[in-house]
Amino acid sequence: MLIYYIITAIILLIQFVILLEGCRHIVYTLRSYKPKASSYEPGVALISPCKGIDTTFDRNINAFFDLDYANFQIFFVVESADDPAYARLGQIIEQQKEQTPQIKTHLLVAGLAKNCSQKLHNIVFAADNLSDDIEVLAFIDSDACPKKHFLGSLVRPLRRPTVGGTTGYRWFVPADNRLSSKFLSAMNASVASMFGPHNWNSAWGGAMAIKKTLFDELKIRDDWLLSCSDDYLLTYRVKQVGLRIIFVPACFVASHEKYSWSELFLFARRQFMITRFCMPQLWWLALFGWGHYLLALVAGSIITVILALQGSPHTLWAAILPVSLLLNAAIKALSRQIIICKIFPEERKKLLGPALVDIFMAPVIAGFTLFCVLAAGGNTIVWRGTTYRLLGRTQVEIEKSEQ
Repeated sequence: MLIYYIITAIILLIQFVILLEGCRHIVYTLRSYKPKASSYEPGVALISPCKGIDTTFDRNINAFFDLDYANFQIFFVVESADDPAYARLGQIIEQQKEQTPQIKTHLLVAGLAKNCSQKLHNIVFAADNLSDDIEVLAFIDSDACPKKHFLGSLVRPLRRPTVGGTTGYRWFVPADNRLSSKFLSAMNASVASMFGPHNWNSAWGGAMAIKKTLFDELKIRDDWLLSCSDDYLLTYRVKQVGLRIIFVPACFVASHEKYSWSELFLFARRQFMITRFCMPQLWWLALFGWGHYLLALVAGSIITVILALQGSPHTLWAAILPVSLLLNAAIKALSRQIIICKIFPEERKKLLGPALVDIFMAPVIAGFTLFCVLAAGGNTIVWRGTTYRLLGRTQVEIEKSEQ
């Protein structure tokens, strides 16, 4: 039993450190999720690559025009004029001309990508067509629904010379009542809680910003034209020169989605595979994090049951490990779910189901997530209808496109 107690002590110490980081995230988020006024308002290009019609497409796109920021232009970019998003974007832009005539809006057709993901090809095409008054590049996915203060909050930290980039993050809100959609939200919640006031934040491509001068200086454009990941490459280059990626809790965006189990698996596997190629240390961290948790929980539970059946006096001591793991996971889940309801009070009813899943089904979520991490061992992904073969951080081949 001595070895078991030593292992228990080590695992509980690791869990305590993880809990402390979770507390830092909670405190930081509570202090920072409300917008702050700022006189720093550089000219911003808000670039949104689009393909197809997302679940709440109109709601999301219209929210871009409702942003409380004085000096920005919107760049929508599609692969082809045949994309359903192109026609719908044209209609929304025409409608918004009467309501928000002060916002200059562009609808660009980028054409087919050759050596990178279609998303990155679209983004670079927009970045190559900016006017000289643009000082900051901001990026937002078409499945994200930002709040009014989003752009000002995302740009504000860039005024500091030590900051190379800023990032928000998504929070999945189930668009249907399927358990798989609630699982998606709960799985994503654990990742969201890893952001905080520390130096190992990674940018998230659905809501990030960088100064254009730094973007050009770091030659991020050249990297993107050979890659499948916008955020990991930006993070890598920014940190190479000793600058920070700042997480901005005020830039949490709601993403209303509905996923089947197969769609959820393919989505998670794709995310982890991109991570494995572009930021391998994060993939190993994910493998260790979920792996050691599950292994300790299962082994601790089995040993506790065996000792109980034998009537051993060590039973209660052995139970400390699995009980502590379950309590730790439940406390972290409850905390982040309470906080997100403060950030999205209008979504509380829809977030109740995922919250219960997050709090009471932590081992199942961890098991499914670990399965997706391990399943990311290949090098082929399908992303919005296009098949890519990943060969390295800046090497990708397009095997098949639906066009």
